[in-house]
Amino acid sequence: MRDLEIIKNIRNGKRDKAIKVLYKEYPKIRANIISNGGDDVIAQEIFHDSLILIIEKVTDPNFELTSKLSTFLYGINHFLWKNELRRRKKSPEREWKDTLILTAEDLNYEADKEEELKKLEHVLTHISARCKKIFELFYFQKESMANIASQLEFSSINSAKTQKYKCMEKAISIAKANQAIENHS
Repeated sequence: MRDLEIIKNIRNGKRDKAIKVLYKEYPKIRANIISNGGDDVIAQEIFHDSLILIIEKVTDPNFELTSKLSTFLYGINHFLWKNELRRRKKSPEREWKDTLILTAEDLNYEADKEEELKKLEHVLTHISARCKKIFELFYFQKESMANIASQLEFSSINSAKTQKYKCMEKAISIAKANQAIENHS
């Protein structure tokens, strides 16, 4: 279902169909929140709040979609998660003063950034689970190669480095192949 169809369904009261389509974005948003210190409960709450906000925004007759709907959804989730992080660090009395109203500028994600994320997602779906684990440990959890070698039971640090290098070559190869396909389309 395309963005305009989703918007049309929401405006016509057929929200179930639209929400099912938007829910396909939940795993990525959940992973982002969890990787930044959240948990399943807060991820669900934030996602549900963002769906409510999208429905409210879309039903406004003056609403104009200036990006992909998924980008808009990510922006709302990002904004809500940042607010949640701020709220956790402040006292309840100060919380009310810091309430923010969402505007289109607050939620504006660049389409180029979304395109890059899709390319990365394509690469990650086509590499082995072991390569994903190596990348996760090294790039996201900032583990040392010694810790990675130990956790993944490599015979040595050099073996882990070699495997990481091979995984990177494979990822680059997949990205280049995907780019070639896109250029021919």
